[in-house]
Amino acid sequence: MDNIQILIVEDDPIIGTDLEDRLTEMGYQVIGLCESGEEAYQKVKDTSPDLIIMDVQLSGQWDGIETVQQIFTLIEVPVIFLTSNTDESTFSKAKNTFPAAFLAKPYRGRDLKYAIELALKQFSDVNTSCPFSQNQTKPNGLNDRIFVKVKDRMEPLFYEDILWVEADDYYCKVYTKTQEIQISQTLGKFSEALANFPEFLRVHRSYIINLKQVDQIGDAHLFIGKQSIPVSKSIKEEIMSRLRKIS
Repeated sequence: MDNIQILIVEDDPIIGTDLEDRLTEMGYQVIGLCESGEEAYQKVKDTSPDLIIMDVQLSGQWDGIETVQQIFTLIEVPVIFLTSNTDESTFSKAKNTFPAAFLAKPYRGRDLKYAIELALKQFSDVNTSCPFSQNQTKPNGLNDRIFVKVKDRMEPLFYEDILWVEADDYYCKVYTKTQEIQISQTLGKFSEALANFPEFLRVHRSYIINLKQVDQIGDAHLFIGKQSIPVSKSIKEEIMSRLRKIS
């Protein structure tokens, strides 16, 4: 726990200081207390926090939700949202960034503690469940497909037809050129089925792509057709290396 570094983004100095004290008492290392999204973005560029606690309502150009979206172009990191505004619209926008937890103010110390522990555990499980070893070879026979439920039938889904896979809460969505299929598994769990296929790579906490389907690569995004997919900067070198090997 002593090595866990947490970044706090909170524009109320009283709440921010209280949160910093609580985290320090729990044994975590607070590496920054930022009051704006822009400041947090710069801090993340200079450091590598293990977790971010983010206030949804921030002063400045970016609110907490947009700040998280910007940060995800730099690194993959679990986020816990703190907010006094729990209306449906705010929750829906925050949910689209796939936060690890959503805590309403005022929060109890126990709830904060549990949220942090679960966020770190979940993030660790997701990143260790997707091995994508380059030394593995493709299996033969029916291992080139899985059968998925489409309406009232089970239909084959060929791995080579997958364009990308996107996280959707406790499910994930698989996109091909002709259809969108919801899978009743998390993205991390579904990635296990792709482990023997080196063309599949997790480029963001919410996306796995088929490198053979990539049309363009930008600084923070890549494109499969017209679909823009965010890419963590830490994975850019791996993308280029993998592309050279499968081309």
